[in-house]
Amino acid sequence: MEGQYEEKTERNESDQTVEEVLTVVLGETLKRRRLELGLSMEKLSQLSTVSRGMLGLIESGKTTPSIGILWKLSKTLRIPIGEMIPDLFSQSPRFLASNEGKVWASQKNPIKSRVLYQEERERFNLVEWILEQGKLTQFQHLPQAHDIKIYQVSGTSKIKLKNKSFQLEVGDSLFFPISELDSIENGSNIPVKFLWISTKKFR
Repeated sequence: MEGQYEEKTERNESDQTVEEVLTVVLGETLKRRRLELGLSMEKLSQLSTVSRGMLGLIESGKTTPSIGILWKLSKTLRIPIGEMIPDLFSQSPRFLASNEGKVWASQKNPIKSRVLYQEERERFNLVEWILEQGKLTQFQHLPQAHDIKIYQVSGTSKIKLKNKSFQLEVGDSLFFPISELDSIENGSNIPVKFLWISTKKFR
């Protein structure tokens, strides 16, 4: 898969708000911490007294927890509230303009990606992907020891895993091991955008 780095990418007016992105990243951070501690979602629910259903919504990035719920999870997971969101948001303000960030564009495939945030040793990556009409099938260059969450920002994507396919609409998210990914497809003639959240496995 050949590609080249560029300096700019166009911004789509249908981009999700910063608050929505924060919600997705928060959910992924809490899930990663839960796995670090070897807790099932059921066990975390028992220890924190936060319902299993609410935990599912938080981890999938579909709801923003109240400060009360964050406090319970903070104590149970032994992680300060200020560290529940990566330092892209929790430390000094860092502004990333729409034409900034490392951009990778493939010459052979209809894909462009822009790195929004990357932790040291790539334990956590937040990448914006824009997929033109077509199908992407080559993922061997990506870290295979990572779990992936795709959050659909605009348009519709068809995600095919080894044993199942999923149709993602705006606001949907899908979590899976990178080793299970077979293809990502955009069947329309309008570019689609999604967030690619990659985290190193802890299980």
